[in-house]
Amino acid sequence: MIDRVLIVCVGNICRSPMAEAVLRYQLAKDRKIVVESAGLAAMAGSPIDPLAESVLTEHGLSARSHLARQIEGTLVESADVVFTMDKRQRAALLALAPWARRKVVLLGKWQGDAEIPDPYHQQRPAFEHAYQMIDSAIRSWHEHL
Repeated sequence: MIDRVLIVCVGNICRSPMAEAVLRYQLAKDRKIVVESAGLAAMAGSPIDPLAESVLTEHGLSARSHLARQIEGTLVESADVVFTMDKRQRAALLALAPWARRKVVLLGKWQGDAEIPDPYHQQRPAFEHAYQMIDSAIRSWHEHL
């Protein structure tokens, strides 16, 4: 059984906090799972990107209290599954924690290993696109968690 999920991206201010909010919302209907996020090159202590928060708000969600944090081995170790947004992040994470190979997977695994592009420093449509991909990926994972 999955009790703890870690979601990883680069800066932990766009994709992973959006995915954290979506996953918490979707899982809250059924059961309690601890959902956390972190970044491979996190802007530690930074809030969610304003455009990411705005997109979440439009969908009835929020990550307003989110503060970015750097990935560390203990976070990976304590997670039952670790989601990454793209293959490069998966490879980087496995370089840091090769023992975690069985639990580190792409969030877009059930969409043909789809990679979720980073909207950072882009316009609102890029954030909306990332949100839609995240939402779809998480819906696909729902039955597996």
